[in-house]
Amino acid sequence: MLKRIALHVEKDQACAGRTLTALALAQRFEAELLAIYVNYTWAHYPYGESVIPSAAYEVMLQQLAQEHDKCHMEFERCVADTGIATQWRNPGGRPDETLPLHARCADLLVLSQAHERDTDSIVDPYMVENVIMNAGRPVLVVPYAGEYTRIGSRILVCWDGGREAARALADAAPFLASAEEVLVLTLDADSDAMRSRETVPGDLQAWFRAQGYGDPRMLTRETAELGHGNAILNAASDHSCDLIVMGLYGHSRMREWVLGGASRDMLNAMTVPVLFSH
Repeated sequence: MLKRIALHVEKDQACAGRTLTALALAQRFEAELLAIYVNYTWAHYPYGESVIPSAAYEVMLQQLAQEHDKCHMEFERCVADTGIATQWRNPGGRPDETLPLHARCADLLVLSQAHERDTDSIVDPYMVENVIMNAGRPVLVVPYAGEYTRIGSRILVCWDGGREAARALADAAPFLASAEEVLVLTLDADSDAMRSRETVPGDLQAWFRAQGYGDPRMLTRETAELGHGNAILNAASDHSCDLIVMGLYGHSRMREWVLGGASRDMLNAMTVPVLFSH
């Protein structure tokens, strides 16, 4: 079960949407909500080595303090009268290091998809990747546009028999337990890579039954013309799924940087919330 949910809070345009998602999950699972506002500033040195003059640096610190107070007040307004137990945290440090650190004593971390045109945000695609890679906890990434307060009724699980997919499947247990329908998508099922990971027929379905979930609906798609990301998104759209579950970087990260792959495609073009695990 989800009993502690961590939420990244800052002044970006997507913050309101992911806050609503986190609040809905906290109410649904009767979980505590940890709001994490990372206090990140440029390093400043007292003897002139800094690229920021002292006077300008003081003004920047004042502005950052005002932004923090505004975000804190907005968060308190959102949670007022909800009955949700909350914590507000304002740690310093690099966001891609600080967020994973604070997420490790939570059951889930909620982030937003990066948006290149949102200049108010410290979130960029590489930060999201780094947080997922280092958190040691599942990370729910919410599309930067739209509101997603009801997720997990119809779940699309991406399955290739690999380590990351197995980890994501286990991390999705709280959502799988209450889903109306679970669909398992395998891409390029007849490929050599997939055949090398076969065990016995029906092994995955047997795992679902052992957990009390019932048999999932099995899907296969080919990626030759679409690419991995588009194949996943099309399957989710075709079956009206409101949550995708997948492992991040089943192949090496360098391979995906060079050749492309499902992880990078999903981070760039997701249309529904994605539960990532690594």
